[in-house]
Amino acid sequence: MVVLVPNTDGVPVGKLTDKALEAIVKRHGAIVHPRLVEEGWVDPEDLEGLGTVEVLEVNPLPGEVVFVPTRTGWARLRVV
Repeated sequence: MVVLVPNTDGVPVGKLTDKALEAIVKRHGAIVHPRLVEEGWVDPEDLEGLGTVEVLEVNPLPGEVVFVPTRTGWARLRVV
């Protein structure tokens, strides 16, 4: 499963469009931080149509790769 979080310290690894992230969620599922839902970045009902989606409070560990929303899509970060 991929992890979607609102903000974290990390090293940028790449960027994704919304469509690319949807494809990844469809294939692997996602864990979504509740703050993304509250702030309107993610609609869990839309993502559930793509596959397994869980809304959980997560704290990524150093070295893990997570996805963070940006104005133009999603940034892929390796947590430091």
